[in-house]
Amino acid sequence: MSTQTSSAPVQGSPWPNRIILAIYFVCFSVGTYAHLSGVIAHGFLYQDPSDPHIPVVILAMIDALTFLNPLTLLLLIVNRRAGIISAVAVVALVFARCLFLMPYLWFTAHFLYISWLLANGTMGLFMLATARRLWRAAGPAAPALQATAAPSVG
Repeated sequence: MSTQTSSAPVQGSPWPNRIILAIYFVCFSVGTYAHLSGVIAHGFLYQDPSDPHIPVVILAMIDALTFLNPLTLLLLIVNRRAGIISAVAVVALVFARCLFLMPYLWFTAHFLYISWLLANGTMGLFMLATARRLWRAAGPAAPALQATAAPSVG
């Protein structure tokens, strides 16, 4: 027999949500590294001189991810619901960019651009399956890292 000292409802184990968040963190950290290393190596709006066919607007979207990925990580730590919104928006932006690039590169350079399917497609499907669970678990304006209060003795 046990007594519940918290007024919060019992929601089961927090571990599935922690694992989901860990996967989000890994994916957005990899994205941060990839985009940041590209900007460091080539600068912003880099266009390969031997193959200049990507529109500047797409290059700007790619470079924007240099800032949006770490912002998403920060928001997931500070305010989980804002982080979930940011994560969904970033993945939607990446999908929009890739869905534009697939036919564009096929018609302009006869290159089938499908490398995004493995990484971004998998992450997008994972987020589609898990974002609602994280949203519900976060509660209204709940930060991702909450301090737990020690039970009072007395």
